Amino acid sequence: MTPRALWLGLVAVGVLLAGAGWSPLTGVGAALVVVWAAACAADWWAAPREWQVERLCGAAMSLGSENRVELRLAARVRRPTRLTCRDECDPELGARPSVMELTVPKLGWGVAEYVCVPVRRGRLSFHRVLVRCPGPLGLWRRQAAIAAPAVVPVYPALRAIGRWESLVRRGGVAEMGVRSWRRYGEGTEFAGIREYVDGDDPRRVNWRATARLGRAMTSQYEPERSRPVWLVLDCGRLMAAGEEGLTKLDVALASALLLAWVALFRGDRVGAVAVAEGLVGLAPPRSGRSHYQRLLEGLSGLRPHLVDPDWELAITELRRRPGPRALVVTFTDLADPALSERLAASLSRLRPHHLPLVVTQTDPVLERELRSVPNDQRSVLRRAAALQLLGERRSALARLEALGVFTVDSGRAGVGPAVINRYLELKARGAL
Repeated sequence: MTPRALWLGLVAVGVLLAGAGWSPLTGVGAALVVVWAAACAADWWAAPREWQVERLCGAAMSLGSENRVELRLAARVRRPTRLTCRDECDPELGARPSVMELTVPKLGWGVAEYVCVPVRRGRLSFHRVLVRCPGPLGLWRRQAAIAAPAVVPVYPALRAIGRWESLVRRGGVAEMGVRSWRRYGEGTEFAGIREYVDGDDPRRVNWRATARLGRAMTSQYEPERSRPVWLVLDCGRLMAAGEEGLTKLDVALASALLLAWVALFRGDRVGAVAVAEGLVGLAPPRSGRSHYQRLLEGLSGLRPHLVDPDWELAITELRRRPGPRALVVTFTDLADPALSERLAASLSRLRPHHLPLVVTQTDPVLERELRSVPNDQRSVLRRAAALQLLGERRSALARLEALGVFTVDSGRAGVGPAVINRYLELKARGAL
């Protein structure tokens, strides 16, 4: 029922009730009620009942980011008609707004747009589209449910990868917080010849090119390609913590996949190991851009397990694999001192053959607690607990660095750029 039908119905009923005081109005009121009911029924019957629906969105969605969805509706209407609709989907897709209004023209498609902010990785579903459209008289609305099933995969890092690709094309990676992208002069892989300038290493002078061109020329070198990069993902209980619908594992996966894309882009080979009570995922290192899709699909389904990770098993798996010196990037959390000790002991076994790097995320709850001003006994105790936890975390990082393990410690938003900066730095220094 529309507001117009409600008011007309009230008028008809009012005339009918007035017949109690003046009998001639009784017949008039009864006739008005019958006409009103017949008009509402006819309007409901004449409202569109067959709909065409199209849902336009990307082939995949990015976790925690706004993903635009376009809903298109068409039906036989005599004139442009305003209606409301709702696209039913899994709650984890985070569709907003849930109810939309749009105008369907006489010939053509009506378009409504909304965004999805997924809060869970995996394959999520769209179901029906509910449409509530008024009839030609605007008295009654007919509701229709149109089946429009669809499944969309939700991945951790699609939005960041797309932004990175566009920045690389126009040479603007500094906008993402990455300090350098391509650095010559170090490493052993030949990259070209250029004119010698003051400050260049005299040992890099290319004497053949100098003799041929009649001026001093120097060879350029860049870090070696095709080096293995192992991504080790902690899927234990500490990675289940999080904020704003994203766990620490979600953030670690997004950063790991961004690093994988950069390493594959630069010609390195990337493999992955996921560890909980045992190995819950393993992808041997391969090169090529096609390998990224395999990593994306293989890692996106990982979930935190409420157990301690078996670091000994994961490191043993890496050590027994033959191959050249590799960068082993471990994404974990250092909130538990006992687990941190086991991690440090396991990673120390990788050196000197491999180069271990540990990536951790600062805890925003602890950071906020330190910034707050305690005003009662409870807040003082919370602040003391936060100081103790942060002290244990700093001790764990210092312990790792003393064993020759490189570390990256960053806030949630800066983990990706920070780990890429460290990767590029290690490559430029020839540490691999």
